[in-house]
Amino acid sequence: MRNRTIFSITLAFIFIISISAISSAREITVDDDCGADFISIQEAVNNSVIGDTIIVMPGIYTENVRVDVKGLTIRPESNNGSAQIKPLNESVSTFLIEADSVAISGLKIIGASKDYPESSIVVSSDMNKLTGNIIENGCILLGSESSGNLIAENKISNGEGIHIGCCAVNNAVLGNTISNCSTGISESDQTVEIRNNRITDCDCGIRLSFASSIIDNNTILNCNIGIKLGDGCDVDIVNNAIMSSAECGIFDTENNGRKRIYNNYFNNSLNIKFAPGEGGNTWNNSLTSGSNIVGNPYIGGNFWAKPDGTGFSQICVDLDENGIGDLPYNIYENEFDYLPLVSQSSPQNSITPTANFTASVTNGTAPLVVKFTDLSENAVVWNWDFDNDGLSDSTEQNPVYVYRAQGNYTVNLTASNGLNTSSKITNITVEKRVSSTWPFVYVTSGLNVYVIDTATGTVISKVKIGPWPERVAVTPDGENVYVTNSWDGNVSVIDTATNTITDTVKVGSYDIVVSPDGKKVYVTSGDSNNISVIDTDTNTVTATVPVGNWPERITVTPDGKKVYVANHGSINALDDTVSVIDAATNMVTATVHVGNWSEGIAVTPDGKRVYLANEGHYVSVIDTATNTVTATVDVDNSPHEVIVNPTGKKVYLAGTKKAYAAGTDDGFVSVIDTSNNTIIATMDIVGGSPTGLAVTPDGKKVYVTNSNVSGNGTLSVIDTSNDTLSASVNVEFSPGGLAIVPDPESVPQVADFSNNVHKRSAHL
Repeated sequence: MRNRTIFSITLAFIFIISISAISSAREITVDDDCGADFISIQEAVNNSVIGDTIIVMPGIYTENVRVDVKGLTIRPESNNGSAQIKPLNESVSTFLIEADSVAISGLKIIGASKDYPESSIVVSSDMNKLTGNIIENGCILLGSESSGNLIAENKISNGEGIHIGCCAVNNAVLGNTISNCSTGISESDQTVEIRNNRITDCDCGIRLSFASSIIDNNTILNCNIGIKLGDGCDVDIVNNAIMSSAECGIFDTENNGRKRIYNNYFNNSLNIKFAPGEGGNTWNNSLTSGSNIVGNPYIGGNFWAKPDGTGFSQICVDLDENGIGDLPYNIYENEFDYLPLVSQSSPQNSITPTANFTASVTNGTAPLVVKFTDLSENAVVWNWDFDNDGLSDSTEQNPVYVYRAQGNYTVNLTASNGLNTSSKITNITVEKRVSSTWPFVYVTSGLNVYVIDTATGTVISKVKIGPWPERVAVTPDGENVYVTNSWDGNVSVIDTATNTITDTVKVGSYDIVVSPDGKKVYVTSGDSNNISVIDTDTNTVTATVPVGNWPERITVTPDGKKVYVANHGSINALDDTVSVIDAATNMVTATVHVGNWSEGIAVTPDGKRVYLANEGHYVSVIDTATNTVTATVDVDNSPHEVIVNPTGKKVYLAGTKKAYAAGTDDGFVSVIDTSNNTIIATMDIVGGSPTGLAVTPDGKKVYVTNSNVSGNGTLSVIDTSNDTLSASVNVEFSPGGLAIVPDPESVPQVADFSNNVHKRSAHL
């Protein structure tokens, strides 16, 4: 009973103190000249209590203000921008708000410059209101874990816009006008309501990452990117107008299928841009009565316009005149807006399309890669018949096709707006090939395996695999590609004639190699410390071989008798071994001790030596007759990829440079002379870290895939005659492992293989 009495008295005391503080709240005036309570805002804050209002008279106040009094209001005498605050110390914030429930409104706050993004208002507390301010050369920054704040009706220009830190909830950004900033509004890892803002002439209008937010009724104009969505975004984007973006309206850098995007007005040369991802985003609401963003009577999908008037919504027919297009809009791969909005004010039903296109080349030797560029007018549907057999080969607007066999072909494009059609044809002449090297590589990235024409870097096909495909191996006849998928723990089998998945084997996690006779596939399984053996006739696992700790890479001797496995080890269990497997018995017959963090491994064409890249900075040379290390080559860098030239005279190593630092991704390729195991050349890979190596069957070229921090990459080409980089082709994805598909004409023929080659040449 006594404790309960003390508690009641304490509550009563707190209540009395609170009432006393509120009743004592007053207005305090500040004038930079004289005639007021104080001449600086900081002095007024220092002498205020909870609930006070500080009224700032017209003038210029040069100071840095720290607000640590709860419930304080700071406002000007009049909201005409005549009360201006500039930072005394330009490297810190003009206002630092550390107390809860502070309101700052109507002030003109001038930051130092764009070079100081924290030079205006920084908030590290909750339930604050920043409204009606004019901010130049600075930004508003909400620190991490600052919740329940309102940022509304401010005018922000020539700075960093509004930045919202992580790990908070219930913040709102409403009705602000933001112009000429690096980013209009950015937020990370929290829930924010972003409504009714106008953002113009910024590099990025709105940027989100790990966000669960609502983006509603904003206007984004003349920005480089309208909205940029990063990792882990689960957002609703509705009722917005995104126009005249230089790069794109929305850039979805993850494409993870957790966004609802509808009733927006897009009018950009490129409305949507995707990075590789699983897709599955929602692009339309269910058909609902109600005025949509262009004034039509139903809420459905989005209005897809382009500045030149060729957007889907500007062309697609609407025969029932309900303001919803009669065709779904294919945004990207399997992404569709099934209820696209159209304009009821334009006579779309009377529009007649005109088919037109160009081909990157119209004649050349096989295999001939042709990129078709659509120039049709008033079209929303495209049907391409690449060999004029009456069957549609592609519905992409700008497809790529490979003519693999000699012949004369007629290409027929039929363009449509859903009601009327138009066609155009052109001829393609393909001559007999003169090169014995088939110029296609298969490269893993994101959720896909890309098929690339190495001459131009053109992606000629894309096979959706699943999360995190890692390494690639090709059967000797070039008919099948095997890909390990680390996320799903399986191996996908791709038919190279059709570039479709024909089988999936539930095994494996990282590296993969095919036996020289094409009958077996060996796969590393790091999490279970074993090697799985797949029979290629049945695509079933026929054996499992325990090896060392975390098997990383694998290679097979040219006679197919031995399999060498590099055991990488883990953080908690280092390993420094290579396991040697007898392919006939599937038993480990030897263990070779090498350096820690073993990575890439390759065997010479004569089968006498194995070269092993150790991330430390050197390469171990193993004698396969004795299974002992006979030499060590100091690379002075960190190698993790290795291949041997078909002549056996050179070994190529790739990895990150010794001077690698955070934020950089430069790599290297070094060449070892196998006659004396010395490095004879080193090439810098600038702007990319090597992720894979492959050498052509004739040994004349080495291809290097390089990934960089921007999410894009390059395909570097090395001329092995002089060991110099002869070319670098940009690819618009982050590449991983790669393998070269052999030329069918150079593969040793079996009885009916020539017929198979002829049939296969007609496919993409």
